[in-house]
Amino acid sequence: MSNRKIRWSVIALGILVWVAMGAIGGPEAGAKETIKLKIGSGHAPVAKWIHFLSTYFVPEVKKRVNDNTNYTLEISEHYGGSVAKLGEVLEATEMGIIDIGADIIVFEPTKFYLQNWPFYIPFSATDPGAVARITAKLYKQFPVYNEVMKRFNLQLLTAASAGDSYEMNTNFPLRKVEDMKGHKIAGGGANLPWITGVGGVPVQSNLNEAYTSLQTGVYEGWIMTVTGVHSYKMHEISKYLTYLDFGAASQLLVYMNLKNFNKLPKDVQKILVETAEDFTVKEAKYILEEREKAAKAMKDQGATFYTMPYEEKVKWANMMENLPEKFIKETTAKGWPGAEIVKTAIKLNEAEGVKYPRQWVK
Repeated sequence: MSNRKIRWSVIALGILVWVAMGAIGGPEAGAKETIKLKIGSGHAPVAKWIHFLSTYFVPEVKKRVNDNTNYTLEISEHYGGSVAKLGEVLEATEMGIIDIGADIIVFEPTKFYLQNWPFYIPFSATDPGAVARITAKLYKQFPVYNEVMKRFNLQLLTAASAGDSYEMNTNFPLRKVEDMKGHKIAGGGANLPWITGVGGVPVQSNLNEAYTSLQTGVYEGWIMTVTGVHSYKMHEISKYLTYLDFGAASQLLVYMNLKNFNKLPKDVQKILVETAEDFTVKEAKYILEEREKAAKAMKDQGATFYTMPYEEKVKWANMMENLPEKFIKETTAKGWPGAEIVKTAIKLNEAEGVKYPRQWVK
């Protein structure tokens, strides 16, 4: 057989093999590249905000990427401090140990000082949807927020995810300001000044140890959301829930390692951001529904609910340190527009129907 015939025989055989393997129009030609990401949080899915992150954001972003791009997205989930404990999520994401961090900002009072603005304007909006709108407007109006994120090698996905309003869960009746005096109350850090001015003894803690600490008398109550109290079964020990309407702080930041984000295809980046924004809107509605369910369940189990009169909230607010003024002073010292942020936040809250019990800024 001539060399020419041999050559054409080899070519023909190659084509037959290629077709047989499905290379022409088959699955190999259309095979998608797989992108693998890790998401983590210090809280476990028992916390409603992490439950919704796991059951909505994660499957939804995977579905959108798989359906609308040439990539397949896989996300491994690491919650409950399995990779990064509370207060460690920022550093873990910054270093790339996890790609996406779901961080509770109250546990980052220094690095996320600017993001912690809601804790410095107590008695703000109690509706998580309103807080989401307010926070989104602040982040859009003040570029310094994104500048801070980039300083820590982070790409913000959503800044506005809020819990339900912070209230008081105690093992003693709380009907007036004077009832707080001398009692040890736990909080996440940035919200502890809410009880110091009225005679409470602040104790830094976290929800992962809340039940045992209440049981053993380490403290006698919590500054906590209704869903948080119910999720961690604190009402089994502290059977009093007093509505003080401290506000639904925009506490959950979802962000990604900036370098890893920039490596992603543009269409995948876009889907991550868009899904995170949708998550914020849907999470606000979900949290309100869960708050109602939690309140009913706790009442059914014997918990006592009480709404603090507005006059008592006025007394409470006037006994507190002027936290907005403190925020303005400390942010201004850092070269940030703290006064403008506070004044804008207060104005946006009032536009949402908030009636502050104290004039925080003259």
